[in-house]
Amino acid sequence: MLGRRRFLGLGAGAALGSLASAALPPRAFGATTAAPRPDVAGHSYLSARADARGQYHATRFDLHGRVMLDHPLPGRGHGSALHPEGHEAVMFSRRPGTFLMVFDLQANRPRLQLPAAPGRIFNGHGVFAGTLLYATESVTHASASTTADNAPAFQTAHVRQGVEAPGLAVGDGVIGVYDPRAGYRRIGEFPSHGLDPHDIRAMRSGALVVANGGLLNHPDAPRLKLNVDSMAPTLVYLDAATGRLLGQYALAPEHHQLSIRHLAIGEHDSVVVAMQYEGPSTDRPPLIALHAPASATLTLPELPDAVLAGLRNYCGSAAVDTSGRIAGISSPRGGRTVFIDLADGRWLGECPLADGCGIAAGPEAGSFILSSGLGTVLLARPDGPPQRLSGPPPMELSHWDNHLTLIA
Repeated sequence: MLGRRRFLGLGAGAALGSLASAALPPRAFGATTAAPRPDVAGHSYLSARADARGQYHATRFDLHGRVMLDHPLPGRGHGSALHPEGHEAVMFSRRPGTFLMVFDLQANRPRLQLPAAPGRIFNGHGVFAGTLLYATESVTHASASTTADNAPAFQTAHVRQGVEAPGLAVGDGVIGVYDPRAGYRRIGEFPSHGLDPHDIRAMRSGALVVANGGLLNHPDAPRLKLNVDSMAPTLVYLDAATGRLLGQYALAPEHHQLSIRHLAIGEHDSVVVAMQYEGPSTDRPPLIALHAPASATLTLPELPDAVLAGLRNYCGSAAVDTSGRIAGISSPRGGRTVFIDLADGRWLGECPLADGCGIAAGPEAGSFILSSGLGTVLLARPDGPPQRLSGPPPMELSHWDNHLTLIA
């Protein structure tokens, strides 16, 4: 089986025409094991995908197979962020990302596209918090300005709080701040307090939580990992209004090669951490961590030995169900998604899915939607067989990328 990154970069044999860039007429799924109930019609999902010719798209679909949006992207997409009011979503390009694209979810069409700031790259994820959008980014040129010249109020707040970092070096992580009310103008940034910030989420408390992957890259070889022996990933909490560091957590030193990559927020602001191991393939380190508010340490749920080995040292995404009590963590390399009870870290089961990485909450408590780089979309639960959702292009012949965002 081709690996996800290689598979998405290739054009598969059969040609698939590019779909219209605006709204598409509804189309129903083909044969399914059980049709979704009518009351889930409001649930739709946004994901990046590649078609059989290697063209990248942003695609929105629902559980009945209707494709509402399918727009070509200038490069490979990655994660998306949903506006709190639900009328817009932003898709970020894959690291080293050069663009973000804003979509109007009412008209199902793109609204605008923005480039990365000079001396910065997008790292694939972002989140809305309050009235602003926050994006994970890295420094590619140390001489670049660290704040927007036309945002004195924001800049002044950061200087006053003592979080400005004029000594940023190439590879350092920053959180770019964008104002949707001003056409998504970039109004400033603050340090992520680590290397390689990847995922970012907003807490109900108003804080931001950031996954600093800990890897150092060079602009001339952005996928090359330069510091595997000395990497130091961290989970960081930041004040969204000022960028002030609120908390910083790391695993035990023997786990320093576990790159903290993806996050999900559960009930009571508990944080699910999905990791990727950069050490020897024969090792079997823990790949999932949990963190509760006010806890001094990260906890490591115990998975059955066979399940942990089956994840192949790589977790690709994480999500929490609508109840906030069950987490799903996907492993495209292992071809499975595992489910965890957030109350006690107990393993609840798993769902096999070859090259499955995308995951988001399903329509009911305990349910999840999973997507695969091989074109499959599943409705899955920890306590029963999955239901395959299939249908005509682009559903059947899509190579779904790493992440799904629930639009509901």
